[in-house]
Amino acid sequence: MATVEMNQLRSRLDESGSRTALVRGAAPPPRPPETVTVEPGVAASVGPDGRRAPLYVTAEAPSSRTVRQYDGPDVSAVADCAADLTADRDPRAVWLCGRDQIRSWWGDGVVDLLERRLAATACRASARLVVWASEDDGTGGDSEAVEDRYDVVLDP
Repeated sequence: MATVEMNQLRSRLDESGSRTALVRGAAPPPRPPETVTVEPGVAASVGPDGRRAPLYVTAEAPSSRTVRQYDGPDVSAVADCAADLTADRDPRAVWLCGRDQIRSWWGDGVVDLLERRLAATACRASARLVVWASEDDGTGGDSEAVEDRYDVVLDP
């Protein structure tokens, strides 16, 4: 997503006063400033113990970048790391990227856990939660679940 499009998106969110947003059909920009991001890796592996797919927690700040990788079954550790980095870095936004990818690799329960925990983390930090998903994420355009979960749904 180009800088101009990102600025337009940020402006739309600021105008709406939204604290939680679902952005469908757009890829998040790489390395957004002042953001804590949770996102899946680009590939999963299949072994005797089942599928393993990494989740990354990244915190961007003007002076540094922190990246943590989680491959284990304890997804709560991912949310805990995001909460710690959010408290430490005081970001403008907390992002959950690749919602559809996480759901397909890890399941609905993991996506729900991450969204709930990241929403609480963002709220404590007075930051915005932005969830990025493809158009076919299964969240539905006007479904009750979407209205309950997000303040606004954007299809850039």
